[in-house]
Amino acid sequence: MPGVQCERCGFEWRVSSVRRKRILCSSCRAQKVQTIHSGDGKCLPWSGHFMKDEVTPVDDDGNVVLPGVRSCGHTDCVAPYHVIGYQKGKQ
Repeated sequence: MPGVQCERCGFEWRVSSVRRKRILCSSCRAQKVQTIHSGDGKCLPWSGHFMKDEVTPVDDDGNVVLPGVRSCGHTDCVAPYHVIGYQKGKQ
C-alpha cells in the first residue's frame, strides 16, 4: 500500500489508492461548525475567545458571555435559550 502525506500539516498514512489531486488529512479537511444538533435543540458553539480554562467563552473585553449553566451540557454553547435562568432582555 502506498503512503501519502497531507499537503498542509505533513501527517502521513497509508491508503490503498490515491484518487485526489490535493491530499489533506481529516483534521485539515475539518470545517468550522455553525450549529450542533443536541437533545435540547440547536446549539450555537462559541467561535471567539475563551478564558484560561479553555472552556468559558469570553468577549473581546474578557467578559463572560452568557454566564450560567447550559441545559444542553455544552459549556461553549451561546444559545440564550440553553442557559438555565436566562430571561430575554436581561443581560
